[in-house]
Amino acid sequence: MKPFRPYALPLSLILLFAFLVSPFSPVKKALTLPSKVPAYVMIDAGHGGYDPGVLSGDLRESDLTLAISKEVQAALREKNIVAVMTRTEDIDFAKPGMKGKVAKRADLDHRMNMAFEQGATLFLSLHVNVSPLASRGGAEVFYMEELPEAKKIAQFVQTKLHTLPEMTKRAAKPAKYYLLRKQPIPTLLIECGYLNLSGDRSRLISPPYQKKLAQAIAEGVQAYLESQ
Repeated sequence: MKPFRPYALPLSLILLFAFLVSPFSPVKKALTLPSKVPAYVMIDAGHGGYDPGVLSGDLRESDLTLAISKEVQAALREKNIVAVMTRTEDIDFAKPGMKGKVAKRADLDHRMNMAFEQGATLFLSLHVNVSPLASRGGAEVFYMEELPEAKKIAQFVQTKLHTLPEMTKRAAKPAKYYLLRKQPIPTLLIECGYLNLSGDRSRLISPPYQKKLAQAIAEGVQAYLESQ
């Protein structure tokens, strides 16, 4: 009986195999290169349930953010951008008996976990503001400075917000809010205006303006996508 010898591959096949598994192989890079384009947007209507957010007369932040968030979802879907919401009614995600900061963090953690579990690649959290120190209104976009893509998206959204009639031209800004610090994906916290300023208040409670505001946010996301 002849002794067993391993089958000898042709040199050309050996070299091809070595090329494909090499760290310099373009095939390997194509398979592992992460996409920077957010294709799945999680929209968070800030506050809700036990936490109404800021109050101004009979207006509650949680009601306004929910109305605007629904418009943002509709505007994104019209652009064929997948978008879902953390809440679609007046609820929160803190466990019964929780209070104060513990309840707030549990609520926020749940919203962030929703984004993680559902594979979202961009998180938009909508809010409205009240400040006795505010001398001018306008929408303002905040982002986490450590995530370069978040800054890019924030700037696109802020630029589109500037196109709204009577909109104060604020700049997108880095911030250290809990929601921004804890999210591993690009996250924007959008303050849509100030309820204690008459001009902003009258616009924010107007459904047509809420739709325009949402459209500007969606256009900002779309502009970022197209820039990629």
